[in-house]
Amino acid sequence: MAKNKSTFYIIYALAFATTIADAITGYAQSSYLNLFLPLNYIGLFLSLVTAITIATSFIYPRFIARHSISRLIFITYLGSIITSLILSSRGPSWLILIAFIVRYLSFTFLMINLDIFLENISTNSRTGTIRTQYLTVVNIAWLISPLLMGNIIGHNNNYPQIYHIGGLILAAALILFIFTRHQLPHPRIHYKKQNIKKGIRKLIGHNDRRRIFLSSLALQFFYALMNLYIPIYLHQYMGLSWPTLSIIFTIMLIPFVILELPAGVLADKLLGEKEMLLVGNIIMIISVVGIFLTNTASPFIWGFLLFCSRVGAALAESMQESYFYKKIDSHDTAVINLYRQNRPLGWLLASFTAFIILSFCSLPTIFMILAIGLTVGLIPILGIRDTR
Repeated sequence: MAKNKSTFYIIYALAFATTIADAITGYAQSSYLNLFLPLNYIGLFLSLVTAITIATSFIYPRFIARHSISRLIFITYLGSIITSLILSSRGPSWLILIAFIVRYLSFTFLMINLDIFLENISTNSRTGTIRTQYLTVVNIAWLISPLLMGNIIGHNNNYPQIYHIGGLILAAALILFIFTRHQLPHPRIHYKKQNIKKGIRKLIGHNDRRRIFLSSLALQFFYALMNLYIPIYLHQYMGLSWPTLSIIFTIMLIPFVILELPAGVLADKLLGEKEMLLVGNIIMIISVVGIFLTNTASPFIWGFLLFCSRVGAALAESMQESYFYKKIDSHDTAVINLYRQNRPLGWLLASFTAFIILSFCSLPTIFMILAIGLTVGLIPILGIRDTR
């Protein structure tokens, strides 16, 4: 572990700022894309975005081997700033869609870099605590973001403005990085080139890594469908305003802030991860079934259902992070990179599934399919060997 604790604070601060810039657009991005694409084609477009992300991420470890992470972080921050400003410009549709793709790629690679930094200064005995501290910081950013989003968009649906604000926040993060980069732990790790097949073997060939990867994939499938279609469903179908939704989404995200850190400490010192991972997934399944069966427009009922769904997700996410990083070290950059592909892969599966469903069925059907997917996701969890 790094002797100077300021390195943790720098990484946490960068993650906080980057997450806010991403999160204030997260719940409105499907509604924003709906200005340029029909509802069912949003899923098809996002399938393309995530497929490109997965393809480019396979070669990213080679860039890490050849270039300093500082340079790569600078480039991806700059790319995310420029594309955020383009998305706020009300430009032609083709330019908006290209900028959306580049911005998504930039955020993906930024988080991979921060993962590598954090893993480099972590010790196995405190991985659960450190990782959940990191997740708590990120989740505080997510908690703040809906209120910011609701006030920025307002009743006039001013979607481009959230990208403008996001670009300014990213610019501030880049300035922080430039002035503190020499305090970060760049390099005692030699990033060896690893081909795709070798990285897949190291991830999928290890039983516990494979199972936690599949569990994480199911969680990302949940995040994708919920983040994309719950806002559209509640705003366009249930008639709830964005200021009201911002309060609901803020309440929804509270479990990530209050549960993940205690869960990580508990996993390190007492229980291990398996039991809490199972409980989290079961809570998500019950909540999604409730969402599918609910027809009311009551903000209180929706706030309760979404809050419960994130109680389950918070437990699942924190246990997946803790378990996975106990099974690898910072030299496994290809494995970390592949593991991080569960997010775009989950979004790819979710967005393509949504495209198929919405071509033939109504929007609520998506939530029934999600409940089925989460139930299937219980299978790999049952087979993992607990760390305690």
